[in-house]
Amino acid sequence: MKNLLLFFAAAITFAACNPTPYEVKRETTIDAPADVVFAQVNNHKNRDAWSPWEAMDPDMEKTYEGPEEGVGAKYFWKGNEDVGTGSMEILESEPNKRIKSKLIFTEPWQSESIIHWHFEPLNGSTRATWSVEGELPGYLFWMDREDMDENMGPDFEKGLAKLKEVSEAAAVVAPKYEVVVKQVEAKPYYYIKDRIAMSEMSSDFFGERFGKIMNFLGADAAKVVEPPFAIFHEWDETSGKTEVSVCLATTVKKSVSGKIERGMTYEGKTMMVSYSGPYEGTGEVHDFLHKHITLSDHDFAGVPWEVYVTDPADEPDPENWITEVYYPVAPRSTLQ
Repeated sequence: MKNLLLFFAAAITFAACNPTPYEVKRETTIDAPADVVFAQVNNHKNRDAWSPWEAMDPDMEKTYEGPEEGVGAKYFWKGNEDVGTGSMEILESEPNKRIKSKLIFTEPWQSESIIHWHFEPLNGSTRATWSVEGELPGYLFWMDREDMDENMGPDFEKGLAKLKEVSEAAAVVAPKYEVVVKQVEAKPYYYIKDRIAMSEMSSDFFGERFGKIMNFLGADAAKVVEPPFAIFHEWDETSGKTEVSVCLATTVKKSVSGKIERGMTYEGKTMMVSYSGPYEGTGEVHDFLHKHITLSDHDFAGVPWEVYVTDPADEPDPENWITEVYYPVAPRSTLQ
């Protein structure tokens, strides 16, 4: 009998000393692009807008270290008994796809766990999956995985519901453009390059230079079958100046003259947006594409250009003018 009691005592002690692994996972579908949803989670300061725990203690003390977002971004908090004290650090961040973070609690007890986020594009929407993996301290041996899921699951659901609300609101504010990944071939072209003040750019500026190239081609101008385009080599907001080439593609070969030069266009992978509206609106498209590429798994591989698909002489309404904006890109790993 004594040995049996010792056995049960030892078993209880063993159970109390061994941690219990657990995982809690929830997901939702958000009517917003993956880059919009990803941005809400990749920056700790955005947690105020959607995290269920931030609302539990309005007086929570918060500090931040490291970069503003992404790998190395750290968040420290100290709050009431509902939220405790701890820190979170982003360990891995794959733009628009996944985030892995380490969560450390120092109060009400010491523990470490790993937070995973996955973002799956779904025809303009995003399936967001949020999970936590960790181990319960041995002295909480009476709790099991089901208890953790029951305790934490509702908070995850509240957080995802709020993240959905915030992301969908952000997507409405943000311009919605379809980004097309397109392989382009090199082609010969004639061009006139100028460095000018941005304020000097106008339809007259482009029209005058397209006209000069057409006059230079003379009878061969009829062989220009592709829309005119412009390459933006430099865009300096500080100086307010840009370096731009006004271009016409053609296989015609003539000796260059004066400011008119001949070259070959970029060949390779691009990201392109087709925009409909006045030329003044293309700046918003450039900003959108620049952000999209920065958050993607690609990087810039050259300077952008615009193709003016619609001839204003054929379509007087600027709202119907179509401009294609191209950015050369390459997988990030190949450029490092």
